[in-house]
Amino acid sequence: MELARWIRQGVVAACVLFSVCAQSASVQSRIEYYDVSAHDLNQLRSQIQAQGPKKRGNRYSIAAEYHLSWTPKVQIRNDRCEALQPDLQLSADLVMPRWISQSKADFAVQQSWISYIAAAQQYHQKITLLIEQSVDRFVQQTRGLNAAECDKLEALINAKGRAALASAQQKVRTYQRQTRYGESLGLTIP
Repeated sequence: MELARWIRQGVVAACVLFSVCAQSASVQSRIEYYDVSAHDLNQLRSQIQAQGPKKRGNRYSIAAEYHLSWTPKVQIRNDRCEALQPDLQLSADLVMPRWISQSKADFAVQQSWISYIAAAQQYHQKITLLIEQSVDRFVQQTRGLNAAECDKLEALINAKGRAALASAQQKVRTYQRQTRYGESLGLTIP
């Protein structure tokens, strides 16, 4: 029963995180859990700090990686090269803790955990939305583009893709600073 609930929560989180972008890009999402077992908050914090994903030498309770790539698509029409919608791929990998002994903790501690997980989902949903907005803008900017030479048009599409990626990265960094990396949303280990 406990495993089924975690699987259901993972599927719901994946649907929430990657709902809109599927219209413009091929989306590959993966949510990986690491198990923690504790009966109180001190044990829980300790296990999360010891087992959390490691990025650039630091441990985190939750970690996400997003990758956006594209391939320009063009066609020759009336002696001109026209842009088609680029092939877009977005991958998102999320690593989160799964508290396997949650039911043994006090109700207040369980509520703190639920709030923490909800804040994590809200935080990563917003980051995904910022990336999706940049992807959509990129697609809009490639519509109607044409050039005499396909190489030049592909270079222009790639430049717009790099600009969209830079824009997404800047928006994500701004959001991270504004929320103190999710802390203002409640994304702190209970």
